[in-house]
Amino acid sequence: MIQLGSVLFAFSLATSAGAVLSAIIGLRVRRESWLILSRQLTYLHFWVITGAVVILLALLGKADFSAIYVAENVNLALPLFYRFTSLWAGQAGSMLWWNFLLVLFSAIAIRNMEKRELSLVPYMIIILMFTSFFFSALGNFSPTSDPFRLITAGGQPFAQADGRGLNPLLQHWAMIIHPPILYLGYVSFSVPYAIAMAALIRGQVNLEWTQLIRRWTIFSWFFLGTGILLGGKWAYEELGWGGYWAWDPVENASLMPWLTGTAFLHSIIVQERRGMLKVWNMVLVSLSFVMTIFGTFLTRSGVVNSVHAFASSNLGPFFAAFMVLTIFFSTWFIVLRLPILKSDRPFNSFLSREAGFLFNNVILVIALFAVIWGTMFPAISEAVTGTRVSVTATWFNKWMVPLGLMILFLTGAGPLLAWRTTAKATLVKNFRLPIAMFLLVGCTFTAIRYLETGSFDSEAMQPLAGLTFALSAFVITGVVEEFIRATRNRVQYTRENPLAAFVLILFQNKRRYLGYMVHIGLAILFAGFAGKAFSTETKMELSVGEAKTFDGYTIHVSGYETKRVPATGPMLYTTQIVTITAYKNNELVGRDTTEIRQYPMFSFQTGGFTDPPQTTSEPAILSGILTDVYVQLGGVNDDGRLVIQVWINPLVFWVWFGFGFFVIASLFLLLPVGEKNKIHLFGKEFSIQPLPAT
Repeated sequence: MIQLGSVLFAFSLATSAGAVLSAIIGLRVRRESWLILSRQLTYLHFWVITGAVVILLALLGKADFSAIYVAENVNLALPLFYRFTSLWAGQAGSMLWWNFLLVLFSAIAIRNMEKRELSLVPYMIIILMFTSFFFSALGNFSPTSDPFRLITAGGQPFAQADGRGLNPLLQHWAMIIHPPILYLGYVSFSVPYAIAMAALIRGQVNLEWTQLIRRWTIFSWFFLGTGILLGGKWAYEELGWGGYWAWDPVENASLMPWLTGTAFLHSIIVQERRGMLKVWNMVLVSLSFVMTIFGTFLTRSGVVNSVHAFASSNLGPFFAAFMVLTIFFSTWFIVLRLPILKSDRPFNSFLSREAGFLFNNVILVIALFAVIWGTMFPAISEAVTGTRVSVTATWFNKWMVPLGLMILFLTGAGPLLAWRTTAKATLVKNFRLPIAMFLLVGCTFTAIRYLETGSFDSEAMQPLAGLTFALSAFVITGVVEEFIRATRNRVQYTRENPLAAFVLILFQNKRRYLGYMVHIGLAILFAGFAGKAFSTETKMELSVGEAKTFDGYTIHVSGYETKRVPATGPMLYTTQIVTITAYKNNELVGRDTTEIRQYPMFSFQTGGFTDPPQTTSEPAILSGILTDVYVQLGGVNDDGRLVIQVWINPLVFWVWFGFGFFVIASLFLLLPVGEKNKIHLFGKEFSIQPLPAT
């Protein structure tokens, strides 16, 4: 099976290269037979890569320790389910998974484009299959990226008795689905890029190429955003440090294309509505694709240090070269087509919706380059001065919090502005209630903080947190007022039930109204993030049966035990378990356990298990609507007393609530619900044709 996997993986070089060359020849000689061959080779390439993935999954499932990748990521004690998820746990497997998703999306996109715009297909094949060829070449010629490399001893194949096992940090429900979801977002950005470049090369920028890539872009943006937030959930529940976002380089790598994708989704509306920002949109779609390659580069090059990164390898220069080639290719054709990328209409007013979108875009791109600079600064400083200077979360917060607040403001202000220009009366009417709510929440927050602290100094007031709450209220109020206005108009026109009318307007203009629902989700997320400003933490030393009070909460150690998991058979890990009970004002908050797990990891160098074993933390999290009590066992002192670390984290519930709101709204935005102008609701069929303008 390993040999068959190697043959298929090597054959993928021929199928991807053949698809690219036949498409180029077909375009040069203008013969349809060559273009048909390129499409057939693209589909064959998909099946070849799929076969390689299936074989690797089979090797992982049966724990074939004659393959290095299997031995490095699986052991006999690992449950079967985690063996399959090990496909994306290591560098070689994750790159094969990246390639598989790329060829899957390529096959789907090309099949779809054959029916809609066949003239773009050859150019798409060249771009997509060249990218796949690049990943296949890395896997075939870089030993660290070959998932089918054999273990040898004395030049002969050799099977280990056991494997090292899956990284314990990845043995968590969120990490089962977080990486594949994140990859769905990363890799699918290649399709909008390929379509946009194909239209640009053909000189068909007046073609409705934006409609061809709209759903692909939403797909990428949705899965990337969901993957980022799932990663935060994993960090909160698995790393035992009391937080969910640390501005880690690999976290930043996933944020970068999401920022450009968000900017593109907004500016593309301006192009479709007003015929403006055509050059800017080409830049954004190209930059989004480049950022996905840049993120892959960060995790595999060893340039940055991260808990999420794969082992250092020699792949950095190859990814850097591919990025440079992509940037040059994109820039060349954008400059070449500048004459046909001119805006159809002039910019009319700064008080217009298109201006709001443009300002939003500018801030998102500034945020992107701030994240890039902070992420790469340690490597840059080392290259220039010879000393690696780390950039802390404080630096990122100093720059990103103000930028985030500006983005939050524009999220609420943009929908309140009219296209072309906003009349003074309309401006006053639309902004009146949101500004009133902004002032009400801001003043209420200030009064509450003063009553609690008795001081107006910045440390007591936390003005940025208060501004975040006020801006979140501004956004939500503006959106709710829009919904009320639209629902009232629909009820007056159709005489429908108000609840039915509200649901139906969500699908009457999906990008507008479901986009507003996404804005509400983001406002809730920002409010949850602001709660971090009021987090407190301490360290306690307790024996079983003892309790201490911190920040109004009493932490009681109810029990302590050590055990082996599983109790019989191959051991997965040993664990120290502490049972924690928390009270506030003598009322039970909750009870949970916190653990320190120790995983024996097989060492290929010694032929035995590592000493010490790998350790992971499992916190006790007592979640409430307003506050989380987060407790982590820190260890056991020589005198037998338990070291207990405690965090009191306000508003974390609203981070996850906003996450859920974002996912549901974005999912309906992505799905084709209501796109046939009819929807079934409450057992009836309703028309969702747009109403006459009001």
